[in-house]
Amino acid sequence: MSTRRLLAAPLVALLLLSCADEDSRLSTPATTFGTYRRALADGDGETAWFCLSSGYRRLEYNDDPQLLKAHLEREGGALGRRVARLEIGQETEINERLAFLQFDPTTVDPSRTPFYYFLHEQDGWKITTHLDSLFRGELEGAIERGEFRLPVVTR
Repeated sequence: MSTRRLLAAPLVALLLLSCADEDSRLSTPATTFGTYRRALADGDGETAWFCLSSGYRRLEYNDDPQLLKAHLEREGGALGRRVARLEIGQETEINERLAFLQFDPTTVDPSRTPFYYFLHEQDGWKITTHLDSLFRGELEGAIERGEFRLPVVTR
């Protein structure tokens, strides 16, 4: 066995172990969005819950999956249709912790934002809200480090 292979084997093993906790359904922001969209279409509250960041769960549903389930029973059809219409215009990973999707404006309800925000947690990219304190802190840090500038949106 060559020296290169001997040196590469531990590196590959470390990389595999570091990715072991990440779920393939959450491997990119777009993949997470697709998983969430399918969950809504299927009425699968458990998977929809899985796609949401811990901060989003806390803020919107008081960390109670039954509140999301009740919300989906009330609004699931309308929410599912609204999300099903969205077409990704741009996927941007700001850094290893933050990302957003910007949707084609022709697919977005005029009363809604054309963005979905994402925070990378242990098992992958999770949908979050700009009100999530962890997301806000990470975003402020990214702006201070020059990793990101807030976009100007025109309609």
